[in-house]
Amino acid sequence: MTWWLRRRGAFGLLPGALLAFAVGIGATSGVSVVFPSFLGDFAMMTELSTFVAVIPGIALIACLERRMPSVERSAVRRVDARDIVLVSGFALLVSVVAAGMSFVGSDALLVAARNNLLFCGLALAAWPLLGHRAPLIPVFWLIQSMFLGGRSRDDPYPWVIVTEAADVTHAAVGAFAVFLAGILVFICLAPRTDR
Repeated sequence: MTWWLRRRGAFGLLPGALLAFAVGIGATSGVSVVFPSFLGDFAMMTELSTFVAVIPGIALIACLERRMPSVERSAVRRVDARDIVLVSGFALLVSVVAAGMSFVGSDALLVAARNNLLFCGLALAAWPLLGHRAPLIPVFWLIQSMFLGGRSRDDPYPWVIVTEAADVTHAAVGAFAVFLAGILVFICLAPRTDR
């Protein structure tokens, strides 16, 4: 198992991403920015920590891109099952860390935890189709949610999820549903080694 984690780069990449995420949301918590609205009538206030929530999804895809098909074909253990445990466990760990930090910080940390699940789910769902370009999907979702605006002041479109407040139920349910869908797509469509 040590060899497998080392091969994936998990000893350096994933803990580094977790640290960057924790420090990033800690440093940007409570800082809001306003982007111009191109389509909606009202510009939306967005927590700066929302941008930091993309980091774990990028790290997951970078780990998955370090596949070694020739070595995995001869593996005794199920590498694909370990991939599933790695990506789902890491995404949930990052959200738990952000939610735990919210007890000493603001609600922006809960928003970052929710957005992390959304972005990881989008990246995992896109990875079987786009490969190393999969992080572009969460980045695109983030950008369009910033510039689309809202229906009214402090009321974003329901499907945007990213700019919703921490206590909005449909945003949390939607982010978790996207995460579960991303894991399901990853399980069903991720490239497997022949055994």
